[in-house]
Amino acid sequence: MNSGAGLRDASRREVVTGGLPWALVLTAALAIRLSGLGHFSYWLDEVLETYLIRSRWGVLWSSLRDQGLQAPLDYAIRKAFESFGPGEAARRVPGVIWGVGCVSAFGLLFARRAGRAAGLACAAMLALAPYHVRYSQEVRPYSLGLFLLAVSLLSLDRFLERPEARRLALLYAACLGTLYALYLAALVLLLAAASILLSDCFDPEPGRRAAARRFLKWSPAFAATLAVGYLPWWPVLVRALGLPPDSRPPAAAGTARVVRWFAYFGFRGLDLSTPGAPELIFALLVAAGGVAAWRRPRLRFALVWSLGGLVAIEILERRHSQFDSIFHWLPAGLGLTGLAGVGAATLLGRRMFRPVGAAVLVAALFADVAGVRSYFQAGRADWRPLARFLASTPGSTRIFTENPYTLFCAAFYFCGPDWPPCRQPGRREMLDVHGDVPTLLQAWDRGQDAWLVLGAGPRSDALRAWSSRFPSTAFPTAEGDAMVRQLPAEVAAK
Repeated sequence: MNSGAGLRDASRREVVTGGLPWALVLTAALAIRLSGLGHFSYWLDEVLETYLIRSRWGVLWSSLRDQGLQAPLDYAIRKAFESFGPGEAARRVPGVIWGVGCVSAFGLLFARRAGRAAGLACAAMLALAPYHVRYSQEVRPYSLGLFLLAVSLLSLDRFLERPEARRLALLYAACLGTLYALYLAALVLLLAAASILLSDCFDPEPGRRAAARRFLKWSPAFAATLAVGYLPWWPVLVRALGLPPDSRPPAAAGTARVVRWFAYFGFRGLDLSTPGAPELIFALLVAAGGVAAWRRPRLRFALVWSLGGLVAIEILERRHSQFDSIFHWLPAGLGLTGLAGVGAATLLGRRMFRPVGAAVLVAALFADVAGVRSYFQAGRADWRPLARFLASTPGSTRIFTENPYTLFCAAFYFCGPDWPPCRQPGRREMLDVHGDVPTLLQAWDRGQDAWLVLGAGPRSDALRAWSSRFPSTAFPTAEGDAMVRQLPAEVAAK
């Protein structure tokens, strides 16, 4: 009996650990994510998080509690990291660590439940996925949330394989961490973990089957302990769910919606609604993986993780709209990458489909590389050239911005990463006029030239029409192709 268990454990270790391919995949994931950390400037959400983590601890906590929509763990970790005085690129390193860790945990999870080939394929797909590379390089909580989601599911699988106190403790810590890191990741974790637990209740291995049924029986107690651990933040989440939506609900679901998911979480990392060859390749891999997952009980969780997660977040987005940002679906998109990896392994593993699988895999790798290259070439904004231009202008000229988005991004590089932007004594001031011409004229110093920055965020047609008669300098590398218009002093005098 013990000999048989030892052989199974040895076989399991051989399937999921060691080997040159795993080392190559993780090395590639690390190299890609470390590449160009300082190549892009921060975008608005990174700017706002940096402003916040550079503030005092009390300001950080009160701000997170007041706005409610951001879980606190990533902010706390980055606040602690900020004490080391990191530069702009180094501030992104924690995200790189979580990203590579996610690739590892993600691959190991699928290797344990579908075999080594599937695990390697899933890890390789995620290592090269443009969307995952991007969010591993941002000062945002998504990389940490996805990492803890993958670790939680891996920990659950390990506990069901061999119920031990230390494995249960790791599972608890990972699940609680996910709750504190990313709300939507916790929602998807609930769906995927429930699917794993229910399918393993009927697993052919007696030990796993017994462990799953015992855990299911005691799952209310496990949920209660998670609730106790989450008590400090529970009122904040409840209040956040009761806040009015920030935007209108997204348009009705349809083919364009599905194409958007497949484009972003496939090989492009772009928010598109029209399909192309990369989307068709990704759809083929996901379909092949979906068929394989349906036929193999241990893999059915991937269907719930991906498709169930997409639907759940879609429903939540329609009831509590938050600008319909594609990155809200990241926790479910991770499951789509898993299905695609399983699909690639399935096609390559069947002799009759092997030529098709090889061709699809080669096309997928080329598409992934092209997507990553496109991301590094033009996938992000750069506000630094605009800030350098403003810094080179005479100190007497006033600077106005079209909207808060442009103000925060430009001020971060023009005035420095301190809050509030451009309000410190002795520094050149930058003011937002909220797209209103009378506000600009009222704030404009008589007899002085001024600059107007038009950029990302809400466009003001009235302000742009009024200022179109003045000369401009464009900055295509900034979001929304920002431009600076020079406003002559004589206009203010009128």
